[in-house]
Amino acid sequence: MDRIKLFGILFAMVTLSACEFNQSVNKDLKTGAYSRGNGLGCDEIVMKVNGQEESRNEFIEAEKVNFYFNNITGFKKIKGKAFPGMSLVILSENDTIRNHPDLLAHLSEGTDLSPLQLRSYFIADLPYEHNEKYKVQIKIWDNNGDGTFEYEMPFSIKKNELLTINSQNVGYSNFYLWDETEKLVCVNENVNADNTLILIGEGLDGLEVVDGKVYPVFSIELSDSQGNLIISNNNILEEYEETGVDYEAFQDNQLTAIMTFKRGEIHNPCTLKASLTDLKSDRKLEIEAQLKVH
Repeated sequence: MDRIKLFGILFAMVTLSACEFNQSVNKDLKTGAYSRGNGLGCDEIVMKVNGQEESRNEFIEAEKVNFYFNNITGFKKIKGKAFPGMSLVILSENDTIRNHPDLLAHLSEGTDLSPLQLRSYFIADLPYEHNEKYKVQIKIWDNNGDGTFEYEMPFSIKKNELLTINSQNVGYSNFYLWDETEKLVCVNENVNADNTLILIGEGLDGLEVVDGKVYPVFSIELSDSQGNLIISNNNILEEYEETGVDYEAFQDNQLTAIMTFKRGEIHNPCTLKASLTDLKSDRKLEIEAQLKVH
């Protein structure tokens, strides 16, 4: 799965007021984050992980990490407008992983928003198997002057352990639970009953090939702690039981199971079980997760 997404977003803040520090150096001892202003000042830097304000630098695989730079000041304005630039770079110990040199290139006509907030984010979907270490570097600059503001933070990534997967001769590159409503990968047991969830499998291989086709069965079941079935489907791919699925298409496309909830009493925790089995062999893959539906 390659879902690295990096964006620069312009936003007006109307509630912030603090002293301006256009020449400043700050370090967060908890996260190791470092910022330096030279001509540009920033009242506050806020980090949110999957929508929650956090102060940590270890992220679960595929978490969304947002940075909010509140009340950026010091721009040389033209007719009341500032012309900011912003870049975001992710470095490993030995290489540049991502390089986005000008996230605000679309702001060619500047902005008169004041106070001014600049945002950027990335999805923490990077290798972690060998305890890799990373660093995110964000730079803000004035396209009409020499002012700059720089921020960097070291970080690491750990495995998303929400799903337990047991495979018997079925290969896959990734399985994850996706919150389609929030556009986030689920990283813990708490899910919103109002949201649409999708169980997604990618890079599937290993089923027996017959005349260029495979014959998968994909089932899913969600039950609460009292054994009540909330979701149940014995074969999401039922239409292909007789005809099969083109082998290459099965490899190249995602395998998905969409889950929506009806309002009613749910006794948490809930158990999610899904399985991919092969009609032509004894190969199979089983998935299980404990969820709390609120």
